[in-house]
Amino acid sequence: MTAEEEVIDLRQEKSLLQEQLTQRDELIAQLQQEIVQLREQVQALQERVKQDSHNSHLPTSSDRFGRQPKSLRKSSGKQPGGQSGHPGSTLLLSPVPDQVIVHPLECCQHCQQDLRAVASLAVERRQVLDLPPKRVVVIEHQAEQKCCPSCQQVSSASFPQDVQAPVQYGAALRAVGVYLVQQQLLPYERACEVMEDLLGPSMSVGTLTALVERCAGRRCCIRMKPASTSQASASGCM
Repeated sequence: MTAEEEVIDLRQEKSLLQEQLTQRDELIAQLQQEIVQLREQVQALQERVKQDSHNSHLPTSSDRFGRQPKSLRKSSGKQPGGQSGHPGSTLLLSPVPDQVIVHPLECCQHCQQDLRAVASLAVERRQVLDLPPKRVVVIEHQAEQKCCPSCQQVSSASFPQDVQAPVQYGAALRAVGVYLVQQQLLPYERACEVMEDLLGPSMSVGTLTALVERCAGRRCCIRMKPASTSQASASGCM
């Protein structure tokens, strides 16, 4: 092999090695890019696993990955359920139901005689405790304006002291929001979702935060029973 042929072979080998090095660099760059993407996916999955009902809108049934807290209560040795001698509680018929639905008896169950004109001997009462379909009541305040026939000046009636905006939340509705956060320890986002799902009107997190801060420093007596406006004003959550 002549010197010229050896030079040609060396040049071909050099070209082949350069091509292989270029392919290797491209492969390394591709693998590095895939590593970055995989790291991002792993980080996203780790953050998703850390989410539970305490730091997100997920329900409590999703808290299956974390370690469940162990109860510190000691076993009493009693069987679960009502104990012997316990008075218990039973639903009683209300003497003044809010709504009465009468189911008329139109014909005899034995001979099919028409009984629509026959007076009823007695009724069997059964009551159902349920929630009304519309939980929120919209109360409109209208202040009259009148022109005085004597001085020809227009006077306006005064609104109640707690009615200060064209549209606002009432005392009871505001108390529910504070109750869900302070008493039931719900996150602000979930408390707003509960109010919108069960009651209807939506409340922003900022509004609920302001209500809770307004009650901070005051001894707010939050009672989830029907109360008058004066009682609600006394709670300090107005």
